[in-house]
Amino acid sequence: MIGRTNIHFYFYYISLIILAVSLPLSEYCMSVAQFMLAGNWFLEGNFKQKFQLLKQKKAILLFVSILLIHLIWMLFTEDTTSGWRDIRIKIPLVTLPVIIGTSKSINAKQLKILLLFFMAAITYATIACTLVYSGIIHREIKDIRDISIYISHIRFALLINVAIFTCFYYLFGKECKSLIEKLLFPGLILWWLFFLVILESLTGITIFITCCYFYLIFWSFTHKKKMLKIIPAIILIAIPVLIFGYIYNSVSKFYNIEKLDIQHLDKFTSEGNTYEHYMSLGQIENGRYVGLYICESELQSEWSKKSAVEYYGKDNKGQDIRFTLFRYLTSKGLRKDAQGLLKLNSDDIKLVEQGIPNYIYTNKFNPGVMIYKIIWQIDVYLRTENPTGHSVTQRLEYLKAAFGILKSNFWLGTGTGDLQLEFNRKYEEMKTKLDKQFWHRAHNQFITFLLAFGIFGGLWIILAIFYPVFKKKHFKDYLFIPFFIIAVLSMLSDDTLETQAGVTFFAFFYSLFLFGRGDNSL
Repeated sequence: MIGRTNIHFYFYYISLIILAVSLPLSEYCMSVAQFMLAGNWFLEGNFKQKFQLLKQKKAILLFVSILLIHLIWMLFTEDTTSGWRDIRIKIPLVTLPVIIGTSKSINAKQLKILLLFFMAAITYATIACTLVYSGIIHREIKDIRDISIYISHIRFALLINVAIFTCFYYLFGKECKSLIEKLLFPGLILWWLFFLVILESLTGITIFITCCYFYLIFWSFTHKKKMLKIIPAIILIAIPVLIFGYIYNSVSKFYNIEKLDIQHLDKFTSEGNTYEHYMSLGQIENGRYVGLYICESELQSEWSKKSAVEYYGKDNKGQDIRFTLFRYLTSKGLRKDAQGLLKLNSDDIKLVEQGIPNYIYTNKFNPGVMIYKIIWQIDVYLRTENPTGHSVTQRLEYLKAAFGILKSNFWLGTGTGDLQLEFNRKYEEMKTKLDKQFWHRAHNQFITFLLAFGIFGGLWIILAIFYPVFKKKHFKDYLFIPFFIIAVLSMLSDDTLETQAGVTFFAFFYSLFLFGRGDNSL
């Protein structure tokens, strides 16, 4: 019996490692690992003991009630196919906490080995994606997010953040004893941060900064030495002041537009052809109007000499290449005519073909570029009410639709499977300018719960997520808290628990850190 118990435990532990490694690398292997965990759990038996453990660990029962809410709200569902698909996706919210919570706890050494495997997988994935980015591994890249070849770039950014703060935990904890670890861990942290910049992950970078901010708050309140409390407090004040100051300066700079005498604009190019001026367009690039000084006949003729892509064709991002060219020339302060186009070199032409509309976008390591893109998106949205293709302003349109749905479904929600139907109806009612291919849901997990299950079901699910953390008093757990902050922040900007990868990421680390190690008595 002792031998059999050990066999089941080691199979359980190996399955956990496979699942951890699969998170950044393979959704298929995620499923395989979970089947391995479930099969081992059933073959191990001891169901009476496991049932008693579940009765004692009410936090697990509360957490798995999330799926129960989904099942109950199937009663209000019109689109049952979508409802059952949603339930199938969320099965790990039951299986992982139950299996991990009723299995033998893993000790600190075993946990470290498991997380080292996870960090190794993250490192491998970032290197592979960088090789794709550099062109060494050939893949078609229409957008920077396409370099994330294994899983969604958003999920990947979340996992990288978990790896970063796990590395911090072991670097500054008692477990970091060897010289190799003291040299390796800082290098890995720097590499992963560098990769987030390459990935241009606004979500990943924002989450990293926010987690660091929470750590400073905790440090300033808990450290005994007065000087070591004052320094973080100063930083806590300085960071938001600097960030908001930088953003304010960026907005001011964006709207510092060239002053023009509209009545005296040049009417003819140097070749004697007529310019078109579209002041109503209003679009701006680097403080200059995109709609001025356009001579398409000259552009078309000169473009055909420089590029194999047709002038009225599409760039690599599926945009009309002529409009990308208008923006790119404007960003460089050039007129949209033959003379302006002649001043572009072969690298500039390649950037236009790739769908890069502004030359400053090639500066990957300037945070101002990311802020400029956001300001530009919002400016276009305010002028045209069309957020299509722009991640930030699309989210504003999603939230606009979401609050409209919430007013009509406040108490009981739309039902488990009907949320997308309601969004489609709301977009039609709003007469949105958002392209139909982007008619998505709220991109905020907490709002999604409230929309689907109303105030009662939605708040119950939110309680089920947060209550176990309070019950187990994990506020000083430097391994769990960063993960939990990362997960919660991701739920504010995305429907994290609406995909297999997102659900598995959350259920795995939540269950492992909260129910699977150390004191497992709750």
